[in-house]
Amino acid sequence: MTITILIGLIVLLILINIAAIWLTKKGLTKDTNNNMIPDILEKKFDKMKADVSKRVDRVGEELRDVTKAIKEVGNQIGDVPGAMKGQNRSGKKSNKK
Repeated sequence: MTITILIGLIVLLILINIAAIWLTKKGLTKDTNNNMIPDILEKKFDKMKADVSKRVDRVGEELRDVTKAIKEVGNQIGDVPGAMKGQNRSGKKSNKK
């Protein structure tokens, strides 16, 4: 079963490649650098690549923020047992009146 699927995928990729070559030879698509990838697809992939790069950077920023928050929780969690025993706060004094 797996071999049949693999052979089917290979045949499909070969047919797509043949279609791309035929469309380029007929002049329906352009491939100025002769890398067998139509220029219109290269433009779309470049645009997608830039978008993905921005998203990866943004996710990295958010993960750094989450890391800071987790560290702060780790610092504060040690104060919970003392609070349960009725001890005074050991951290920064509150300005609330």
